[in-house]
Amino acid sequence: MIPNAASRWIYATTFVLAAAGFLIPLWPVAIIGVAVATLSGRFVFGVCLALLLDIAWGAPTGTAAYFYFPVTIFALVGTLAHLWGKRFVIDSNPRETL
Repeated sequence: MIPNAASRWIYATTFVLAAAGFLIPLWPVAIIGVAVATLSGRFVFGVCLALLLDIAWGAPTGTAAYFYFPVTIFALVGTLAHLWGKRFVIDSNPRETL
């Protein structure tokens, strides 16, 4: 399946953000990339990107040590937030006004 132009832009943007956040040690930029991927509905790509970042960064220290894969957990929470928002918040049948 060939993705449409909007999907290609989202995939490219999220990968560039995550790669820039990894190469330049700015983890919030990488987290923003994962958040954009999961909240835009590209769940598998977002979780895979988060897993790659978790494996590349290694085991977390401090408080994050209790979560073995913190970025992946963040991606899964973003996926659940998107699904919850799509189901309960975004109105799929908008009412017509006069």
